[in-house]
Amino acid sequence: MKSTLKKFPEYIRSPEDLDNARRLIESGYRHRLEIRGSGEFRRLIEEALSIIDEAGYGDMFRAYIRRIEEVDGFTQLREAEATLWICKYVLSDIVSGASVMVQKAYQMKRYLEGKPYYGPKGEMWTTKKRFEFLRKLRDRTKRSWVKQQCERLLREWEEPLVI
Repeated sequence: MKSTLKKFPEYIRSPEDLDNARRLIESGYRHRLEIRGSGEFRRLIEEALSIIDEAGYGDMFRAYIRRIEEVDGFTQLREAEATLWICKYVLSDIVSGASVMVQKAYQMKRYLEGKPYYGPKGEMWTTKKRFEFLRKLRDRTKRSWVKQQCERLLREWEEPLVI
């Protein structure tokens, strides 16, 4: 069934807002990303977005994230606003930063689906998606430094899991 909705909810708080947002995305709605922050922050976000696109995740990311804002505090997803609050230092390793952004987009997807998006179940699922992103980026990129960063991050994350 084609959605007759045209506008993404300003805030996603009620069951109706969740349903409307989900139906819009399912019918092909994608956000025109808004980036708020310093010039340096905007440049880093654009670089991270190009890496996300290179891995083939741009469409998914733009489906679930509306805005990215620079903050001095913790990086977090603001579900009710479909907004990422990101500390510039998360982007000091641009490949890792891009993987955090993808993980948060999957967290937003789970939120809209009414599935666990935080806590042990949500974290395990979104971390698995972060690994998948890094593997896909490693396999798709032509840039050796990006491939090396993916390998390094995957090793660092997977080493503690091997017993």
